[in-house]
Formats: sequence, structure tokens, C-alpha cells
Amino acid sequence: MGSKFVVSDPRKCVGCKACMTACLVKHFQPGDVPISRLNVVHADADTTAPVVCRHCEDAPCAAACPTGALYRDGNRVAVDIALCIGCRGCVMACPFGAVDVAEIFRPYTVNDVELSARTTPVVVKCDRCVDRPDGPACISACTSGALSLVDQRDIDANVRDKRLNAAEASQTFAARF
Repeated sequence: MGSKFVVSDPRKCVGCKACMTACLVKHFQPGDVPISRLNVVHADADTTAPVVCRHCEDAPCAAACPTGALYRDGNRVAVDIALCIGCRGCVMACPFGAVDVAEIFRPYTVNDVELSARTTPVVVKCDRCVDRPDGPACISACTSGALSLVDQRDIDANVRDKRLNAAEASQTFAARF
């Protein structure tokens, strides 16, 4: 049901960066880009929270990609790094700051002859650890329980709860007059 994405509760996040480490370790393998797909942001002295891709339904990052390196794959926004030209249009388009570009070594070939390796920029963003049976590594590594995987049902339930709380508060407030 709709996109699933990792969301953080800044009231629980302790800023330990275990989520970033788990993400890095998960992606530290051949054929992948060894960089964390989320970043812990310190908003102020008391507030930290990981920022991660929301796999938006309208995916402005994918819409901005001229080569199709970012694309919808079911209920997530996926990456084909072989198509990335490093233009950074996706970085500019992401409303959450959850898309990044990293430099990696790629073989440089001419007429199927590998000449050397050179650094080239490629897009990096959360893939929700789609190939990991236990779900996102960042959620498993979070020691404070600040991270969870949500979808539209969770959002709808949260909105319903907030509306009920607001209605109860209004009733209490109105009873005073």
C-alpha cells in the first residue's frame, strides 16, 4: 500500500549515528557504493534526527533525472548507477535533502578495452535495503528505537489519532466555558 519509508522520532534519537554505520556496512560490498544513505542532522543542542529518502509518490528526484538513473520500481525510488551522469539534478530536486552524489572509481573503456579507472560522480540514496530480509539495516541498528518503517496506513492512523486527541482537547476546553 503506497511507498514505505524510514521515519525518525527526534524525541528518541540520541545522535549516536549507529544507523549511519549500519547503512555504510550494508553497502560496503562489491558493485555498491560504500557510503551511508542517511545522514544524522543536529538541528540544535537537544535535537538530532536521521534524514533519509521518503520514496515520494511523485519522486521529484526521478523526474529531474535526464537519463533514468532514478526511477520508480514498485513502491520505491530505485537507482541504476550505470546510467548516472552526475548532473546533480536529483540532489537539487529532492525536497528532503536525502539524495547525494558520491565519487566512485569506474573503469574507463574505449571499444571494449579497459584503459584505466577514473572517478566519476554517481547518485546515492536510500534503497530501503530491498535485498535485506530483515528490512532496513538502519532500523535494526537503532539503539533508541527512533527509526521505523511506515506506509500510508501508518500515516492515516497517526492522523486519525491526532484528530481524536484534538477533538478531546476541544471538548475539555469548551467545558470550561
